[in-house]
Amino acid sequence: MAALNIQQGGTREPIRMVLYGANGIGKTTFGAGMPKPFVLAVEDGIGKIPVSHDKAHAKDYDTIIQTLMEVGAYFQRGEFKTLVVDSMDALQKKIMDKILREHGKKTLSDFSYGKGYELFRQEWEGYRDLMERFHVELNAHVLLTAQGEVRPIADPVNGSHDTYSMRIDKRAVGVLRDWADLVGYAQLRADPVRDKEGNITRLITTGERILSTSPSAAFDAKNRFDLPEKLPLAWVSLDQALDASFQQQYDPHRFAQQRNNAWPTQQPGVSQSASLAGGNPAGGNPAGGNPAQRSAPAGDGSWPSAQPQPAAPVQQAAHAYPGFGGPE
Repeated sequence: MAALNIQQGGTREPIRMVLYGANGIGKTTFGAGMPKPFVLAVEDGIGKIPVSHDKAHAKDYDTIIQTLMEVGAYFQRGEFKTLVVDSMDALQKKIMDKILREHGKKTLSDFSYGKGYELFRQEWEGYRDLMERFHVELNAHVLLTAQGEVRPIADPVNGSHDTYSMRIDKRAVGVLRDWADLVGYAQLRADPVRDKEGNITRLITTGERILSTSPSAAFDAKNRFDLPEKLPLAWVSLDQALDASFQQQYDPHRFAQQRNNAWPTQQPGVSQSASLAGGNPAGGNPAGGNPAQRSAPAGDGSWPSAQPQPAAPVQQAAHAYPGFGGPE
């Protein structure tokens, strides 16, 4: 079976999203507006929202994983299209309790040689893999919510400063942030009031709730879709922005800045890569020999011949857990 699976990007798919912000800002409400949502309420924050959910705040982590596997069968039947897990703060405590209970420890620091923190990271990676299965195998939107907090950042470039980030361990932040297509910061819009000299004296909140999609010194955010920096905090607004983004022609040079003498000039007859690498202007191999032979892989010295391949589905994520559905 061939390992190569060439696909063409630029087609919109279900989103993998992390949304964080203050308590009561509207994160769960945002998720309830997504297509056919199911909310796994690891913390009891549903309130009056009329959405399908499972109150999982009293369940341990293993039972929560079993719940996710069972609800996967509903996604397979098309009854749900969006998984919302609320929140990562509450889930983190479940993960810690599992590790400490299984190993008879009181804190992660009680393990020798940092083993407790390694187990903690591995549990988050397993959870991430399960979220990826919902995204890939079940073609589902996945929204993970978290509370926000202010953290000090030691920035060697711009100087140390405080910034908003997810209120979970930095190891969990790294795992989820790398996985997500969009990390959004939910906040109330605040307009500055300035004095005669232009200095900000206070902020006035308007009550408008906004979703920030791009990073700044004040908060952590990211997106892979070239979205507007700020949007109304509602799924319909994000959905429209995503549609508009995929309708635009992709520009891989949109971040380029033209500067005089900023880049080496290309010599006639020399590829840009050769020019940057200091290659032979004549196009030969400065080290001697045939360049094609020099770049061939080890073994018989040649690349396998390219074979036409049929269109293949997206490769499924590794199965960290058994198949979706309840017990037979």
